[in-house]
Amino acid sequence: ETKTMIGGRSNFRHLLLNLLIRAALVPSLARAFSSSINSANNNALLSRLQTIQTELLLSIGRIPGTAMPPDWAASGAKLGLSLEVEFTDERCGYEMTKERILKGDALMGDTMMAVEPLNEPAFVSAKGTEVVAVSPGAYGCQIQGIESRQYAFRFFLDFPEGAKRNDVELPAERIYFLSSCWVEDEAVLDRARRRRDKIDESLQQINRDVQVLAQKSSGFFQKALDFRQQVDLVERRGKLRSQLDELEQNYPLDSAKIIRGPNDIIFAKEGVIAVKRLRGAMGTREQYHWVGTFTYNDFFEDE
Repeated sequence: ETKTMIGGRSNFRHLLLNLLIRAALVPSLARAFSSSINSANNNALLSRLQTIQTELLLSIGRIPGTAMPPDWAASGAKLGLSLEVEFTDERCGYEMTKERILKGDALMGDTMMAVEPLNEPAFVSAKGTEVVAVSPGAYGCQIQGIESRQYAFRFFLDFPEGAKRNDVELPAERIYFLSSCWVEDEAVLDRARRRRDKIDESLQQINRDVQVLAQKSSGFFQKALDFRQQVDLVERRGKLRSQLDELEQNYPLDSAKIIRGPNDIIFAKEGVIAVKRLRGAMGTREQYHWVGTFTYNDFFEDE
């Protein structure tokens, strides 16, 4: 009996050890699998972006929510630039791969490609026509919604001499461009449109019901009951509006806010321009301060 007990304890310990090892491995395997899926999705977009050429219209100046100093572009003036770039099919330089905003987490993947300026943008100031120097940078993407096929699309370019017009100054440093895009799938968009239309119909019906209740003139108890119904309807309306906002953020449904590019890519028409600032005791915490917006104006092919 003693030998049997000892053997049983040994088997139990062996089983327990195996269970503990498996429990420790499962999260790692899940993370590795998720990272692999995200990387495949990211590469699917990157392959479509390669060799796309586009004209960007830059509007440098103060925008709501910026963390730039109060005196920066306080006049409300803007510095406008027309910048043509190509998202190339070549890997970027090693130094550029260290940028956390492009490679800050597992979702961003490890593929970063080179983006090159195709022109020297210019603007007119009190000094006359000034040309802005722009150097190559890098671009990357991050899947944000597998169902909606939405991506965060980010890239940067170096502006070694910066630019200044009145109190609007684009610093002489690396400038970051943050936006979104989608891989077009008509079946996915059709489902999203039907969901949007259904929510719109529900909102219209709620608005009609609220108006009917508000126009009723009856006894005290009926008014109390009607008031409760109004509260329920208003709560439902708020939830539906939140659902509608989320739907419109995740899917390219508003034609005024998107632009169709090559290779079945839909771009958010407007993005944000930012500069990087280091904070914290050791200067290791990165913050990105908005310095303007940019829009995709046109896409073209190499002549």
